[in-house]
Amino acid sequence: MYDKIIALLAEMGVDTTDVTPDSTFRDLELDSLSMTELAINAFTHTGVLAEGLTLDTTLAEAVRAFSHAAEPLGA
Repeated sequence: MYDKIIALLAEMGVDTTDVTPDSTFRDLELDSLSMTELAINAFTHTGVLAEGLTLDTTLAEAVRAFSHAAEPLGA
């Protein structure tokens, strides 16, 4: 999922050259509108909607949120 998030960010025009799992969305200079765009793109590509992501969420935390959201209920 990490690679998928990086690919989605790159499609949005974000420079992903020096991105690490500890990078926050704020570090990548995203704003609330771009966070919404990322959420929609991620849902479109994966069918998963991760909630609670903020500008201070790291990419590693985002991967965990998407992975958790993708788990079947009761798993």
